[in-house]
Amino acid sequence: MRLHKISLYAALLLTTLSFNSWAQNNESPELAKTLALMDAVSANFSSFEAELTQKQYVALLREYERPETGKFYYSMDKNRAIQMRHELLTPGVRITTINGGSATVYQPAINQAQIYNLGNRKHLVEYLATGLGQSSDRLREQFEISYEGTEMVGDELCSILTLVPKDKSAAASIRSITIWIKISTGTPAQYKFLEPTNNYMLKTFSGEKLNGRIPVDMFEQKLPGKTEILRLN
Repeated sequence: MRLHKISLYAALLLTTLSFNSWAQNNESPELAKTLALMDAVSANFSSFEAELTQKQYVALLREYERPETGKFYYSMDKNRAIQMRHELLTPGVRITTINGGSATVYQPAINQAQIYNLGNRKHLVEYLATGLGQSSDRLREQFEISYEGTEMVGDELCSILTLVPKDKSAAASIRSITIWIKISTGTPAQYKFLEPTNNYMLKTFSGEKLNGRIPVDMFEQKLPGKTEILRLN
C-alpha cells in the first residue's frame, strides 16, 4: 500500500511538472524574455524607491482627475515580509504606510489617520508593487499573464504585460494590472490598475533606486498627539 501511495504521488508530481513545463513552453518568446528579465531583478531584490505621479481615470466622465505627485518606497526582507510607504505630497498630503498586518492612511490637512487591519488580505499588498521581488513562478500562480508589445514611457522603451488575477476575491476589486517593464533595467516604469467599473489608476515612476538602503523608520507612521484615529477592518 505504501508503494502504491508513493507511486501515485510521483505520478501526480510528474503530471504537475509536465503541465507547468507545457504552460511555460507555450508562452510567447517575448513574454518569456520579459519574465526572465524580471526574475533577474527579483533574485536579489531588497528595495525600490522612486518619484511617483498618479492619476485616476473616471470612466463615467471619460476624464482624469487632477494628477498627484510624491514618493514611493517598497521593501521586502528575506522572509518576504513587506513594508511600503506611499507618500503623496501635491496637491494635498496623504501618506499611506504598510507594515506588518496593518495599513495606516494619514491626512494631515484634516488631522486624521485611518488604520486598517489587513487580516487575510495581507497578501494583496503585493499587488500594489506587482513584479518587484516576486519570481515569475509566483506571478504565474497568481495571474494569467499576457504580453502586449512595447511602448515608450518617458525616454524608456518598455515591455507591456497585462496580469489578470486568478483569485476571485481580488478580481472583484481589480480586473487587471498592466505593467510597463523597462527593458534596460527590468523594473516597472508604470502601472495601470483597472477596476471592474472601468475606472483605473495610472501610476508612473521616475528616478528609481533599486536595492538602496531605506531607513526603517520610513515605514513607521508618525502621528501627532491630537490626530483623530479611526480603526477599521
